[in-house]
Amino acid sequence: MIRRNRAFPALILIAALLLVSVALALDYKYVALKRGKKYHYPTCEYAQRVDSRLLLYFNSAKEAQAAGYKPCNTCKPPITD
Repeated sequence: MIRRNRAFPALILIAALLLVSVALALDYKYVALKRGKKYHYPTCEYAQRVDSRLLLYFNSAKEAQAAGYKPCNTCKPPITD
């Protein structure tokens, strides 16, 4: 008799979410809260807490700065790429 692991569906879901996160991270380098003042790496704890509908996405630090954002003091993204 085959025993099914009850945690298996949860592991599949977590793996799928991680793959989606990685795929999204490849499309842009930095994010910023629409009403915020700082830009972050997508993996920054502050960026992770925010609903993705409230984020702006940037391909370069120069682009984020041109939009009026400064680097995050926590994740420390570069000033220039």
